Amino acid sequence: MSKDHDDEPIFVRSNWGTSRYVYNPNNPIGLGLIIGSLLFAAGAMYYLFASSSWSEGELRDAVHAAVRDLESEPQTMGSWTGGYKSLIRGALEESGEGPSSGGVVYVEQANDPYDEDADRSVDLFEVTAKDVDATFCLTVSPPEPEPTLTSVEYSLSITVDEGAC
Repeated sequence: MSKDHDDEPIFVRSNWGTSRYVYNPNNPIGLGLIIGSLLFAAGAMYYLFASSSWSEGELRDAVHAAVRDLESEPQTMGSWTGGYKSLIRGALEESGEGPSSGGVVYVEQANDPYDEDADRSVDLFEVTAKDVDATFCLTVSPPEPEPTLTSVEYSLSITVDEGAC
């Protein structure tokens, strides 16, 4: 007497020493559940990766939104604010652009302190993100003031160029 695949149960006890039930690959429905579970897991992993990494367009939009926000009203600077670097990073995070979770953005000062021919009337910052080849150069005027114990308001003027500074 031959056993038909339709006679096989969908779930069977595990042969690995536990008493839990697992999908039965000998049943067509059990095999479909195994394949469906694997496809679902692969789709979930792809979605998590895509929603946690920057794209070039998202980074561009975030940089331009941050510049608009920083130029729209005077910025208060003091010894506790962390300087232009933290202002730019904060504006990028508050821009509403970019991945919904994760997605690291880097803001690095690009002024060369040893270059005697460099323009000292501006500060340069490079904005990059993980998994993106794009780099944006922000030219901030006036240059960052020396930290003081009092707070001072500055109206910033920022230009954005694509590429390294």
